[in-house]
Amino acid sequence: MKVLIAAGGTGGHIYPGLAIAEKIKKENPNAEIIFIGSKVGMEKNIIPQLGYPIEYIRVRGFERQLSLETLAAVKGIFDGMRDAKKVLARHQPDLVIGTGGFTAGPLLLLASRLKIPTMIHEQNAFPGKTNRMLGKKVDRIAISFKEAEQYFPAGKTFLAGNPVRSEYQSINKQKSRKILNLLDSQKMILIMGGSQGAGSINQGALALMADYKNRNDRVIYHLTGKGQYNKIKEAMCKQGLETSKNIFAEAYSNEVYQLLGAADLVISRSGAMSVAEIEAVGVPSILVPYPMAAGNHQDFNARVITDQGGGILIEDNALTGEYLAEITELLLNDEPRLKRMSEITKELSILDAGDRIYSEINKLMENL
Repeated sequence: MKVLIAAGGTGGHIYPGLAIAEKIKKENPNAEIIFIGSKVGMEKNIIPQLGYPIEYIRVRGFERQLSLETLAAVKGIFDGMRDAKKVLARHQPDLVIGTGGFTAGPLLLLASRLKIPTMIHEQNAFPGKTNRMLGKKVDRIAISFKEAEQYFPAGKTFLAGNPVRSEYQSINKQKSRKILNLLDSQKMILIMGGSQGAGSINQGALALMADYKNRNDRVIYHLTGKGQYNKIKEAMCKQGLETSKNIFAEAYSNEVYQLLGAADLVISRSGAMSVAEIEAVGVPSILVPYPMAAGNHQDFNARVITDQGGGILIEDNALTGEYLAEITELLLNDEPRLKRMSEITKELSILDAGDRIYSEINKLMENL
């Protein structure tokens, strides 16, 4: 079986594609999997490191306002269609899967025209424009939240969830806290704003650090994002926070699962994969949706948890250091509420997403 996976742009599209690829290889070691991406996304760095072949087609995203970049993107659509046509002709795949990114549109559209079995995976509660368009053409649509079903043709969707790494599914809180040398008397707060960082969350984090720098019963792990690490470290130095023994700031972590596993509360953006990982571990949360996300999809993602009582939603423009500190302390002092939030969040998780997706892949292959 030969499978092409179009996955690119951001980690939120790439990692689900990789999880699907790993599941296919686990169940069918002889399967040949090739990723299709663009050279303007993160996939060019991530996918080769994990040993999968990748080919590139010429596409790019649109700017919100008319500009030379917009014109270049229009040209990219035609370039992408030509490149996608060549890729399909050269590989003759048995299945084409799209998990998002600039390359998914032309590749899945052409594959559906050629009657090649097709599937898309939608990570968000509110689907993006490309997937809503592709939903009319592809054979099957894996959705991660039941709230997304209404945006696709009836009968095509199945609830899959966002596939997360196995490390997130087998967390033991006591072991995670022991690894971080946390005492039973300490409450740990994990703050994360995505790979590039979130300005509002980072500023709120500085205020929270200042409040907690002399409190031994509070521990903060702050993942600033690569783009804002130096700025935040400089601000910490000015406030005398860099020497605090209960405050830790890093650009990013390869072991977020351990930090989530040890956390009593997480303060985070609400990208689809962040939400899936928070659900898998069952961590109470304060979610601050990124206001510029396409279709405001991070707000939809956050409300999947917060509307059920598993977390608290704070709009980006309402987030201040004082307000964040007030809400954080209120939650940390209410152990019964934290326990309920954890239980609610855990119940929302879908831990067999890979199995569900592979089952549907088998059904598509049986129809060949």
